[in-house]
Amino acid sequence: MLTAPLRIPMPLDKAGHKIDVTFDVPPPPKVSHSTGYFLGLRVLFAPSDPDRKIATIDAHPVEVRVTLHRMQDGKEVPVKIWNRVDVAKGYEPSRFESFSLRDGIAISRGSFSEHSGAPPGTPDASTYVVVFGGPGEQGPGRYRLRLETLKDIPQLKGFKAFLAYERGPDR
Repeated sequence: MLTAPLRIPMPLDKAGHKIDVTFDVPPPPKVSHSTGYFLGLRVLFAPSDPDRKIATIDAHPVEVRVTLHRMQDGKEVPVKIWNRVDVAKGYEPSRFESFSLRDGIAISRGSFSEHSGAPPGTPDASTYVVVFGGPGEQGPGRYRLRLETLKDIPQLKGFKAFLAYERGPDR
């Protein structure tokens, strides 16, 4: 049985790629300032991004249909996935609100980068994280995640990416 955090290889360029995985979520750490789990992609890129992969994935977001269920007493209980959206207008300071996914459709949005410290141009040495949304803190248990890519995006052919279900960074 798999245990969260999950990182599952995933092509980004073709519609119809499906992932169906059952996994366990362990209890949260005793000390954490994370807002809970998020669902997204980890895309590998070279430090200093000479191939402009970050700009490419931001310009061509990945669209998926996703469901998450908690396995409870032999049944699958739906878990809402929330997407945080900046609702500020114009030059107002950022103001985020959470909305549940409509019809289970999520569109990736850039979130943060993790740099390995490798020299600029080192292939696949850093990670750009894009987020579809997250269930927040649902607690430990067994879950089932189903996901399907919805659009062909030829611009993302050859990108090394992983579906990620993991705790958000401590804030």
